Amino acid sequence: MLAFESADQLLAEPPARRFLHVVILNAVRDLATRLEVRFGEDGGLLYYRVEDRDWELAPPPDDVYPLLKDAVREASRLVSPERPDLSVVYGVPGARYEPLECGWLTYQLGGECLDLLVRIDPREPFGSIRFDLDPAGAAAFAAAAGQALAEYAAALTAGEIELSGEQ
Repeated sequence: MLAFESADQLLAEPPARRFLHVVILNAVRDLATRLEVRFGEDGGLLYYRVEDRDWELAPPPDDVYPLLKDAVREASRLVSPERPDLSVVYGVPGARYEPLECGWLTYQLGGECLDLLVRIDPREPFGSIRFDLDPAGAAAFAAAAGQALAEYAAALTAGEIELSGEQ
């Protein structure tokens, strides 16, 4: 479960969990129906789907990128199916079949909960993380998500002012 209680709580989270909070809050605020991180050799691609159109977002930071799958696993209730004993006869030599890890991530915001369907493709260094959002459920959270993001942005700005010594 991920829970947004305050901007200070979010700032105290580890970087990968904080990144998850921010992208989920943005997706909910913008009424996205899907959020996906695709992994590759050179980093990740992040996009979400709004009104049946895919929008590419800024990629995950390099220090956060390798930690995302584990952060999602920790926050979610997943079913990790056993890998069947089979041989891949077509494709990359030595390839193995890796079934998806599926389950739910509950996001708590303002005392209310929103469940997101989660699918993790565990292949390394590739694979993906996909979240599917219920449009009706997310719509009820959109205003609260926008408010939480504004609070977080204000806390970040205040922290930068304090670090620079300005008043």
